[in-house]
Amino acid sequence: MLTDWMQLAVTRAKKAGVATYQNPQVGAVLVKDGQVLAQGYHHYFGGDHAEVDVLRQVTSEQAKDATLVVTLEPCSHYGKTPPCCERIVQAGIRKVVIGQLDPHPVVGGKGCQYLLDHDVAVVTGCLAKEVRALNPHYNHFYTHQRPWVTLKTAMSLDGKTNAAGDARTLISNQASYADSQRLRSQFQAILIGERTLTIDDPQLTVRLLAMTHPPVRLIVLNTSAVARDRRILQETTGETWLLCRQASASDASLQALPNVEVRIGDWTPAAISELCLQHGWQSLLVEGGAHLQADFVAANLIDEWVSYIAPTMIGGAGLPAVMGAVPTEQLAFEQPTLKWLGTDLRLRAVRKGVE
Repeated sequence: MLTDWMQLAVTRAKKAGVATYQNPQVGAVLVKDGQVLAQGYHHYFGGDHAEVDVLRQVTSEQAKDATLVVTLEPCSHYGKTPPCCERIVQAGIRKVVIGQLDPHPVVGGKGCQYLLDHDVAVVTGCLAKEVRALNPHYNHFYTHQRPWVTLKTAMSLDGKTNAAGDARTLISNQASYADSQRLRSQFQAILIGERTLTIDDPQLTVRLLAMTHPPVRLIVLNTSAVARDRRILQETTGETWLLCRQASASDASLQALPNVEVRIGDWTPAAISELCLQHGWQSLLVEGGAHLQADFVAANLIDEWVSYIAPTMIGGAGLPAVMGAVPTEQLAFEQPTLKWLGTDLRLRAVRKGVE
């Protein structure tokens, strides 16, 4: 029965989707005398945690001596909300079944210990694999102290991402476009390089979904002057960060724009990863271009590859995907998953050993 109840909690957790932002998706089920009394989940970033959501649905008498089944270890610290562990103890919960310990250093193990110290029985590891799959970016961020990095490409059958020259080449179909928008919505930061900015002039927004916390837009440039008059600076939903290698006379005026940050530095993949760590951006989607993606491959900072492959050939001097990437070691991936999007094929592969 515990696995059935945990499966219910997993299903509830998924209802929130990306609304939890930098918080994990968490589901909870309250059980007493073999009957499910309530099901809840963490609805949105800064809102009630799943445990509180469940307890709000029952009376104090119902909660007393009940069993709480929750996908992630209850918190024991004051953050945007009070500690869930205190609420659980106050409610008279007799037993807590936990799918996964929280990898966040502020929580990890402390929630369980608080419950045990207050005579609440604790069971851990229930449906651990299914529960961990709820929050891969969150888990990776706090386990490895860096963001989950995904490279995204749209390419032809012969592995080209753009024809020769400085004009944008449209490769993917509308179904792939819509799918790539959904992919963007799952990341907290999106990264492109200077060539992608000047050729594609992208907005880097999630246009098919309404988001309270849209991805931060990161652009690696030689100088900020390159970004002048680009559409991306007109976007006021979310933030745009210009990561420049050299200072420029345009820095001050662009920095004064709404939601624009200008930073000067040696923007290697490691430095970009550290920037994400400092700001709590748990996932990074590297959309382009080929040289920037190659730098991440060479630095072994890649956890996932998503490629949209169109049934066309560009040939000749077309720009290849991940141009000139020379990783220091062979990168092995798990069995890819494939999905047809009309005539296009989406290939997704996660690097072996990533968790």
